[in-house]
Amino acid sequence: MQWFDKQFTELTVNELFAILKLRAQVFNGEQQSSYPDPDNSDLIAHHVFATADDEVVAYARYFIQNDVVTFGRVVVAPQARGIGLGGNIIEHLLSGIEENFPQFKIIIHAQAYVEDFYKKYGFESVGNHFIEAEREHVTMVHEPLNDIYDK
Repeated sequence: MQWFDKQFTELTVNELFAILKLRAQVFNGEQQSSYPDPDNSDLIAHHVFATADDEVVAYARYFIQNDVVTFGRVVVAPQARGIGLGGNIIEHLLSGIEENFPQFKIIIHAQAYVEDFYKKYGFESVGNHFIEAEREHVTMVHEPLNDIYDK
């Protein structure tokens, strides 16, 4: 398995196609979401993904938005689930954020069913659950990564 962290302009056409195909398979197919994807955030995001046998098997993106870092589109391919890639993608996301945006607070809208999963990585829930992209979500916050590692 090989991991990548690339800005949009660094992606090959084949990588971009594989990423969008996986996102469509899971978000539009499995979850039946009609939320717009791709969107303009793809153009400014870092794209973190893993490949195995020339297939994208895990993916997420992170970027600056309103003076914080956010990430989303966290997805693991159906055939690659159950082997720890969910945790691996979060570790790679946090590593990329630490390298590129260590001074920024991280704020995400997590699907409610993975709220406890994100808490394992230092995220705290803020406020009530809400509906976004036809799914129940919760806002979660993580302090800047430089604060954690400078202590």
